[in-house]
Amino acid sequence: MTFGRLWLAVLLLALPACFDPIVGSKCAEGYSPCGSRCVVAGTCAVADAAVPVDGDMPVDLAAVDVESIDAGENPGDDAAVADDSGVDADQPLPEVGGVLDVFQDDVSDDIALLADAADSALTSDVPLIDDVPPIDDLPLGPPILDDAAVDESAVDQAALDAGLDSSNDGGGAIALDAQSSEASLAVDADQGEAGPLVCTDPAVNCNNQCVDLTSDPENCGLCNNICASGVCNNSDCLVCTADQMVCGRQCIDVSVDPDNCGGCGIPCASGLCSSGVCEAAGTGRTIVIGHDYFHNRPAMNRILGNAVFLWPVNPVRVLVYEGAANGTSIAGADGAISQVAAATGRQWVRTTTTSADAPTLLASTNVFLIYGQEAADDATLKQLGTDWQSALFAFVNAGGTLIVLDGAYAANAGTAQIVSQANVFKVARNVSVTNEVCNVVARGDALASGLPRTYLCEANSTNLTVTDPAIAAITSVIEVSGQSVVVHKVF
Repeated sequence: MTFGRLWLAVLLLALPACFDPIVGSKCAEGYSPCGSRCVVAGTCAVADAAVPVDGDMPVDLAAVDVESIDAGENPGDDAAVADDSGVDADQPLPEVGGVLDVFQDDVSDDIALLADAADSALTSDVPLIDDVPPIDDLPLGPPILDDAAVDESAVDQAALDAGLDSSNDGGGAIALDAQSSEASLAVDADQGEAGPLVCTDPAVNCNNQCVDLTSDPENCGLCNNICASGVCNNSDCLVCTADQMVCGRQCIDVSVDPDNCGGCGIPCASGLCSSGVCEAAGTGRTIVIGHDYFHNRPAMNRILGNAVFLWPVNPVRVLVYEGAANGTSIAGADGAISQVAAATGRQWVRTTTTSADAPTLLASTNVFLIYGQEAADDATLKQLGTDWQSALFAFVNAGGTLIVLDGAYAANAGTAQIVSQANVFKVARNVSVTNEVCNVVARGDALASGLPRTYLCEANSTNLTVTDPAIAAITSVIEVSGQSVVVHKVF
């Protein structure tokens, strides 16, 4: 643009020198004064409106297309530019013989006029090159999505989870292959939900749980088939008769079964079970010990331990009745049994009972232990003998061991009243022998096994008086001054 302006200015400056109508101080021949200039004769009125360039085309310097000149373009001989003077650009001016009527003292004004016209045209009609966006920036078609254009963080996950398809083709996924400028995203509408329960053979799905129809008592053979017996064997519910009991996974007649005699898991050493009671299972015994074990020593402990473990089974099932016994005495007696068990490698199972339950539970036990009833009255003790009479007889005759602990109590005449009232063993408590020397008088008796010859009778010890007619079956094992402290009767 600057070069074009410079070229035009040089041209305009050169023209007057070549076509100067002023000769000295007068107008040349064929010219006449017009204001401060010499013009072609007869053209003074229109000299300011146009400057003939080639005799055919009037030129308005203010309307020259400077940009076209800068670009080297030639508008042609027929081009005409109109200015704001009101003169019609298509109206030819009078011939001037090709001489440009330009006065030298106005050349600078004409150059300024051309520069202003060029600036006006540039600012009003022609856009600046810098404002035109480069071709590379223009959109030539739909955008191409490649690896770099995919922003995974901008993916609408909610839309994907809902199964929306941006391509509107009915599918449930957006496929964009990274290798072919398309990224691949697989959307599963069920994503996050647990699939169907799969069970491994032989289990099957019942109520959304894997169960074995061959052994499940709540789904025996088929789903929701509940076994009343609580046992399912090979897809069939176990059904027992009225005189049978479910033991393990079988129906057992506990009245005659030697391995479950009177109840599940009660074996008979003799292999004989009659009416739920083991026959000849052992030697029936009733043992009365004049120690309540409120205070004890190892020698005293051995007597009670020996009495419990006369039974040949292991473990020995011991049913205990606490009633009105002293807590310290109970703990002392249990400790004595455990001490002997540890020394001999034996075991025992302790089960407590109430007075009402004792007759029933005796059928499933080996030893019935009655603690010294320190706080019980005589009426209570005698009533227990009456209530238990039949059960006690059946128990000892079937080989059971009945053990009664007694002591010198102020509240009653002795715990031994229970067995005496039941006619099982006629024996009564006598007087206290606390701190007396107890002597082992029947060293060959099973109760004396492991005992020293003598030991100290601790607190609450008492001697006993035996009045039972079957005196031949009764053995006095421990005595103080000829009076029995420990005795037992064999049935």
